[in-house]
Amino acid sequence: MKIKNFGYIIPSTDFDIIHRGKTNLNQEIIQSSELIFEGNGMRTRIKFELTKDNPIDEIDFLFIPETNILFYRGIIEWSAFDLTKKSIVRNESATQLPCFERRNNVVIIYDDLYAESVDLKAKRIDQVSIDPPTELVEYDDRIEFNSLVYGKQILKLKK
Repeated sequence: MKIKNFGYIIPSTDFDIIHRGKTNLNQEIIQSSELIFEGNGMRTRIKFELTKDNPIDEIDFLFIPETNILFYRGIIEWSAFDLTKKSIVRNESATQLPCFERRNNVVIIYDDLYAESVDLKAKRIDQVSIDPPTELVEYDDRIEFNSLVYGKQILKLKK
């Protein structure tokens, strides 16, 4: 994985995928990043169009080699790219800086107010609302969240 961050918008030539980041009310797209990903015998070049002070880093990505899906997290979004088809599979809003966690054949995406489980192709299995402070209990087939606002919420990890 090779990343270059630019303080300006770079031309959109020769990219396999172009991702325009989500913005808040007063934000503008003013910078770009370039990701070159090589894996499973493929090379994919992705352009990210981003807001100020929002460079990308390797910790913002999770690669699933079995399906050639690359997950990306931005400050208020997350996305999944199909590197075989060179397309954006998912582009979702998030409250703030979502996290990814792979558990066997499931990826869990979560932030302070939301949790979602997806399969290795980024297809939704389940989604729940959560609210801090949140207590959680983990099982093989589910995660149980308990918060003051939403009470007990169960996130399924299997279809």
